[in-house]
Amino acid sequence: MTTPDEDRPTPPAPPQSGWGEVPRYGQYGQGYGQTPYAQPAPPYRPQADKPGIVPLRPLTLGEIYDGAFSAVRHNPAVMLGIATLVILAATVVGVLVGQLLVPTITRLFDPVFSDAAAAEVFSGLGLTAGAMAQTYATTVGAGVTVALAGPVVNGILTVSVSRSVLGDKASVAQVWERVGPRGWLLVGWSLLQSLALGVALGVAVTLGVLLVAATAQASHGAAALLAVVLLLAVIAATAWVLVRLLLVPPALALENARLGATVRRAWLLTRGSFWRIFGIYLLASVIVGVISQVVAVPLGLVGSAIGAAGGSETTSLVITTIVTSVVGTAISTIFLAGVVALLYIDQRMRREGLDVQLTAAAAERKG
Repeated sequence: MTTPDEDRPTPPAPPQSGWGEVPRYGQYGQGYGQTPYAQPAPPYRPQADKPGIVPLRPLTLGEIYDGAFSAVRHNPAVMLGIATLVILAATVVGVLVGQLLVPTITRLFDPVFSDAAAAEVFSGLGLTAGAMAQTYATTVGAGVTVALAGPVVNGILTVSVSRSVLGDKASVAQVWERVGPRGWLLVGWSLLQSLALGVALGVAVTLGVLLVAATAQASHGAAALLAVVLLLAVIAATAWVLVRLLLVPPALALENARLGATVRRAWLLTRGSFWRIFGIYLLASVIVGVISQVVAVPLGLVGSAIGAAGGSETTSLVITTIVTSVVGTAISTIFLAGVVALLYIDQRMRREGLDVQLTAAAAERKG
């Protein structure tokens, strides 16, 4: 004779769930109002060390942005002081060099302003040939010198950020000791990348124009559609290449490999992570663009007022150019360099286990 307890079916054993796996309500035969089987607690996972500006594990978007800002607060002497001084010096040199171009550019504008109708319109806008030439010359001159100094500034900021990850505050001498020997590689890569991109875009545009022109002979509608498709394709291809090469500068600054090996390594580091890196960098660019405009425009107006008070149109333009260029370039360069440096470290933690090495280094420093 069996007892009532012997007739009851034996309930299934609780499953061995993995990390983060929680059974859904009603699973394993429970109905409404019944208590589910107790599940074993997930294994203990210690919190990642954070000796510096970011935790030593693969980073989230918010941690990358927060780390970029924290790097400035952690080492303002390098991140703000040296970077801004280099950008200021490059801008001033560029503006002075641009003055040599003013006479030539003025002669190019003279035929436009000599026309009576055009001169009346420009006069109503307060524009003169000299003012236009001054604007173009200072902008071009400052743009060239800042572009040459930019890679070195990025290298300085990258080294500072990499040290801040472990909580170290690198001095100016320590940063330059690391970046100085690699400076020519950083500048060379920037020029090479710009030249290669310009040539590639030139070839693509030429071939595209020829193809659209040939298509237009058969159908103007098809030619217009083809032009749009080709334009989108060029934009997409350019973005893809630039993102795949985005980590070359921090790799050049932090590693001792040759240029070719570094480019190949950075290319492999970004493999399979295009959309993540593209999204983080694009959003960061939008953020710094808005901040730069909000800060630079009022300062530019102040510079114009100072120049106007001096009674010199040239002085007003020069001061305005220097102020807006330095402020806008400094904000964008500092923040974006921090983001790119942390993206480089993040990719190495995801692919190469750099977080384990950094954690060991941090523990050794504590010991």
